[in-house]
Amino acid sequence: MMFKNSTKLLIANFSLVWKLILYYIIVCGIVIGLIAPFFGTIADQLNTTGALSEFGSLLTNFNVSVNPFQLLVNMNEVVVEFLDLFVEFWQVNPGAAFYICFVLLYVFPFLIGLADLPVGQTLFGYMSSLTRYSFVGSYMRYFARSARYSLFKSLIMLPVNLLIVVAVVFTLRLNSVGGILIYFMPFILVAVLVALVALKKTFFAGWMPAIVVYDYNMFRGFRKGFKAVIRRFFKVFSTAICIMLLAVAFNYLFGTFAFPIIIPVFVAMFYVFEMVMFYGSQGMRYYVDLDTILSPKRLEENDSFREVKDLI
Repeated sequence: MMFKNSTKLLIANFSLVWKLILYYIIVCGIVIGLIAPFFGTIADQLNTTGALSEFGSLLTNFNVSVNPFQLLVNMNEVVVEFLDLFVEFWQVNPGAAFYICFVLLYVFPFLIGLADLPVGQTLFGYMSSLTRYSFVGSYMRYFARSARYSLFKSLIMLPVNLLIVVAVVFTLRLNSVGGILIYFMPFILVAVLVALVALKKTFFAGWMPAIVVYDYNMFRGFRKGFKAVIRRFFKVFSTAICIMLLAVAFNYLFGTFAFPIIIPVFVAMFYVFEMVMFYGSQGMRYYVDLDTILSPKRLEENDSFREVKDLI
């Protein structure tokens, strides 16, 4: 039900996808501009080893027509080369390496996260009263709060994202073990990636909706959102897994060149999913489309007396 309602709401608010695509293009332009002074140094190091051409070949060949086992081998080789280059670059240019890592691992997520509350406000207006809030207007109105929220969220997400990257890299390295394990590697890699990202999305799914719906600050919103997730954890987690599996399948089916459209679609899907989860957990009525209003069970019908005693 959560997945179905999220899909319906995404279709009803599909204009959000185009706004996110435009916003991500602007963010990517800013990040490229910040790193541009070091392009010459980076390009020289990549070209001397041929890593850039191998990476380009991997991107162009990432689609369903390629043998998945060979694709994993290529991915493993590219990852190993980039790790070696990263260590070498850090030893030769530590200042530049630190700056680039800071921009890519903190500034970039921070800029992306500035869209969270405006998107939530847009969905809140539609789900509550079929009101169409302007994304740009919400972005300007929420900017100060979004900046504080995104600064803190990016700091929390940094070790989580690094953990996911390390887990994926180590999973790829299993490819070198060989034997019968290699035949299960595509499934193992997808399982690790999907499970870890779905867990991350699940634990933080209620944060943004709690801030938007109840006008809480980021700390109180985190507590409220976490309680909403725990109330129906396995249902939220299973829905997040379904969305992630679809995202992986669509990206693999349509290939690299469809990433600029497919990725924002599933980012928007997760935004909608978070709002649907929170509304359902709180027992709040919401519009799915122009003709459908859902009335989830009220909070006191879902939880024990101990969990709702403070509301009585």
